[in-house]
This record gives sequence, C-alpha cells and structure tokens, in this order.
Amino acid sequence: VGCKTLQKKRKPEWLDSLLSSKFFGSCLDHSDLRKNEKNVFCIDCNLSFCKHCVISSTVHCLHRRLQICRYVYHDVVRLQDIQKHLDCSKVQTYKINGEKAVHLNPRPQCGDAKPSKTKGGAICEACKRHIQDFPNRFCSIACKVLISTVNFQYLIC
Repeated sequence: VGCKTLQKKRKPEWLDSLLSSKFFGSCLDHSDLRKNEKNVFCIDCNLSFCKHCVISSTVHCLHRRLQICRYVYHDVVRLQDIQKHLDCSKVQTYKINGEKAVHLNPRPQCGDAKPSKTKGGAICEACKRHIQDFPNRFCSIACKVLISTVNFQYLIC
C-alpha cells in the first residue's frame, strides 16, 4: 500500500483533539465493565473511547483508530500506528514492550536536568527538554506541531 507525502499549509483537523484528549479515565458508557479506560482515539470522529465502545458498536469499525499507551504515567502512541497518518520524523522514540513509541505531549522536566555532554547535548526545539538521540529535534508530537505548523507534513494513505 503506497502512501503519498503532501505538504499542507495547516495541520490535520484531528490532531489538536488527539493532543488535548485526556486518556485513561473511565468510560462513562461502560462504567460497569472492567478495563474501561479510554485509550482509543478515532481519527475520523475526533473522539476518545474505551475498547468496549469499539466492540459494542459498528460506528468505528471502519474508521482510522489509534491505541494510546502509558509510559511512565504519560501518553504515548506506537510509532508504526501514528506514522501511517502523521510524519513523526525527528521526534524522539522510546522502546516500550519491544516497540517504538512517541510521546503525544512533552513530559515535565526537572529544573536541574541538563543534557549529557556525552550524548551531544541535544534539546527539543520547542520545550528545551533533553533529547536522547541525535538528530531528533523534538521530544513529542506536540512539540513538533508547535514548531512545524507552517509546513506541516501529513501522510495521506
């Protein structure tokens, strides 16, 4: 399946919803069920919901969805899932359960945290947080969006 990279003057409509969504709260529609945390985002509807919402409804079955995961109390998405819809190049990746993932939003930084000289001292262009791997320029998708809003790359599949 081939994808084309297109230059757009504006970011995808669903992206702000993804970045501002509060994940891992209980789903009100399935409060009586176990594992009802909202950890799925529907790109086509701009909504977050739980896995039971996906199973119990045919509304989202053909929609583009992202599963959100937690890594050290912060929301991440698997790189292989998000890169089908969004250019995540130059965003720091992390290995989580054997798969690469990227943070949705920047993690808080300790006031005394300084980049290691042995690692090149790279910092995020948006929030100035330490970045582990050069040539990455951003610690999260939100930071890339903040800096890249003029020439945002969006993958259309």
